[in-house]
Amino acid sequence: MKFYVPEWEDAVDARYDFVHDELSNLNKQERERHFIWDIFDYETTPIDGVLISREQVEDSRRKYDRVTEHGVYDDPQLNIPDWLPTISDCGAWGYKSLPFPRYGNEGMLQFYESLDVTVGVTIDHLVLGSGKEKGRLYLDERALHPDFTESDLPNELTEQVDVMVEEWPVEWPDLVKRYEESVYDVSTVEPFTHDDFEGTVHDILGRMDEDPRAVYREDDKQIRYEITLENAVEIRELYDEGDWSFRLMAAFQGWDPTTYGEALDDVLQMGYQYVGVGGVAGSQLEQVEKIVTDVGHRIAQFESEHETRIDTHVFGFAKTDGFETIGRAQMSSIDSASMLRAAWTGGNNYHLNSDERFDAIRVRYAAPGDDLEIAVKKSMLGQEVLHALRAFDDEASISSHIRSWYTEANLVLDALVDYLEVHRHDERYDARLLREITTEFRDDFEHGYELQASFGDDVRKKLVKLLRADDADDPTDFDDYLRIIDTAREVAEGFPRTVDRVEALEESSGEVATFKQIWTVLENYASSELIEDEDLLEGYRKTLRSRPWDRCDCPICENLGIEVAIFRGNNRNRRRGFHNTYRFYQQFKHDLPKMLVVVPADSSLFGRNTVEEYLSDMYEDLWEVIHDVPVAEIGVLDANGVHEWWEPGPTSISLDPIGISEELERKSGRYDTVLYYDPEGETRFDIDSVEFVDKPQGIWDQILKRLGYESDFTPNRDVQIQLEEF
Repeated sequence: MKFYVPEWEDAVDARYDFVHDELSNLNKQERERHFIWDIFDYETTPIDGVLISREQVEDSRRKYDRVTEHGVYDDPQLNIPDWLPTISDCGAWGYKSLPFPRYGNEGMLQFYESLDVTVGVTIDHLVLGSGKEKGRLYLDERALHPDFTESDLPNELTEQVDVMVEEWPVEWPDLVKRYEESVYDVSTVEPFTHDDFEGTVHDILGRMDEDPRAVYREDDKQIRYEITLENAVEIRELYDEGDWSFRLMAAFQGWDPTTYGEALDDVLQMGYQYVGVGGVAGSQLEQVEKIVTDVGHRIAQFESEHETRIDTHVFGFAKTDGFETIGRAQMSSIDSASMLRAAWTGGNNYHLNSDERFDAIRVRYAAPGDDLEIAVKKSMLGQEVLHALRAFDDEASISSHIRSWYTEANLVLDALVDYLEVHRHDERYDARLLREITTEFRDDFEHGYELQASFGDDVRKKLVKLLRADDADDPTDFDDYLRIIDTAREVAEGFPRTVDRVEALEESSGEVATFKQIWTVLENYASSELIEDEDLLEGYRKTLRSRPWDRCDCPICENLGIEVAIFRGNNRNRRRGFHNTYRFYQQFKHDLPKMLVVVPADSSLFGRNTVEEYLSDMYEDLWEVIHDVPVAEIGVLDANGVHEWWEPGPTSISLDPIGISEELERKSGRYDTVLYYDPEGETRFDIDSVEFVDKPQGIWDQILKRLGYESDFTPNRDVQIQLEEF
């Protein structure tokens, strides 16, 4: 089973300076960015693939042009490693407020091809529920204007009809013409007037019937359901007519287990061998389990009747409590970004496991709009607690760390005056862009990084603006610089705030870096009238006493320590999200062990239509037993790698024994168990995680044993039992 993470530009600055809270390069395009697959190595990367939505790609024209030109594996920014499979879909959540999907089938196929993804997904339309008695009315936002806005819609209408307002595409796909010809190929949009919404709800909806700015449906979920299936039919026909490099998955929607099941039956009859359960993201666990269980039962029946294998993906679902269900229901892959997003939303944002979650300690930046004095004070408050937290993590003297910071901060201001007097008219500050001047200033001024860390971005921004305006022929009054520096000096006079109390605690106990000492600093910080985080202190107490980062073996925690448990900016928060994903993945592998079944290739694999054809022909007894095995992946091994069961037959085969051994060892680095089918008992490789099995039933038994399933488990029987339990 594979776990995919959605790609939402989740990247960090590879060389971020945590001590000074400084980016490695102020120009984003020149900054080296690391995604989760860059931070972990091949064996420990806590994902099995990447989900890329078209809606997300199109969020930036620059990104769209780049990835469609290079493909996701050669894109200089994403640079996804070639061993990570990719799924791309249309991003239906992004256009859920539109009456129709914004994309056409031929265009989606071409998009997937240009991205060079492993799997492309059919165009679906989320089935949305509605509590309104008269259905759903869609309005083109382009027809709204200052004289008639959404708030001007009659209350009687909005109380009875679910109204969805969104800007419609300039061009709709051809499918729209069959459903609502009045909105198709509309070149201009006239504004709504109050007259359009006069009269009873019945009158208004009657006028909307042929209005190019509106679509009204009494049974919207049924139409969305049908649109999804119609797209699956049409794109399949186009796919079969072409020569595409990716596998096609059929997304299907529903609103209860029965409608999901019926939609699944339809797409299976269309010939799909990879199907995706859509629209369950955010649903209650019990509801998803019912849907997945029914889907699994139908798939098991289809596999049994056709002696084939069906892969099933569950979109937007990765709840640890549901692992048992998705395993027994034979799901093949899941995706979610919830553990990543949890790192910067709400509390409990540092995850050690499903039972141990902790509040990251919020050390806040100055807020936009703060005056300079407040901004500097917030910055210095933050620096005092940050230096204390690092000392606590290092088991060093907290008071010494705070005093060293404060001494250096004062030296910065003295050196700054001298520097500006000498260098404010340097040619380096003649650049027009503030970013360029900022870069020059922070790199040339000896204490440029420390200035930013201790006194905050507002001080540096104001100084840089003065440097840009300052001209030797028409110099800026130097007092303008001094006023900024003097403000920082005045604030600094009130610091350090806690060092004397911490020092007294160190002297009385004879110990350093105790909880009581760090708590003195943190409590003072959180209770400050500028911070007001007293309500978070209880969570912080648990975090500091538990020190969860010391118990994590991920490279982020090992390299950064307590920085991962500090809530402050993208470069800490996203790294914590990567850590959370790693911890989730450990439980994923524990509950659903990663298993691979391989058989050796021979020359007859070359030229086969599919690897499945080879397996069912050359290993008929084995395929009959394991084609519907849960969780495990199945493939054929040669020196070029593992060819998964669903792939077309390879265009080249290498039977080099050394190459085969190396590929098997490489694969074993990503799997808990590799089961090598060797009916003759003649093949041996000295690889710890590879187990040789000479009987088909032995493969089945080993998989069930590792999953903890009963020895008499069969997909049909087991899923049926789950259905009866529900």
